[in-house]
Amino acid sequence: MRAPQGYNAFVPNPLPPELLWTPSIVSLLSRADRALGELSGIGRALPNPHLLILPFARREAVLSSRIEGTQASLSDLYAFEAAPKVEETGDVREV
Repeated sequence: MRAPQGYNAFVPNPLPPELLWTPSIVSLLSRADRALGELSGIGRALPNPHLLILPFARREAVLSSRIEGTQASLSDLYAFEAAPKVEETGDVREV
């Protein structure tokens, strides 16, 4: 599409797109909803659910810091947290 200022512009289709609720999609959504319900129930039964959440948060921190170019691994982070006197690299500090 040509914009009034004279340059070409991309104009996406209006949102939200129409969804086609096929039996297959409804079945998959139902299974996912059930699995999330089971996970939620198990989480409430745990004495300290943060013991399961923190490792995933650390993993996400390592993976997202790689986008910024750091080279620290999950084992580097755990080694530093276990013994902060271990040599700390700039990449571990960044995570």
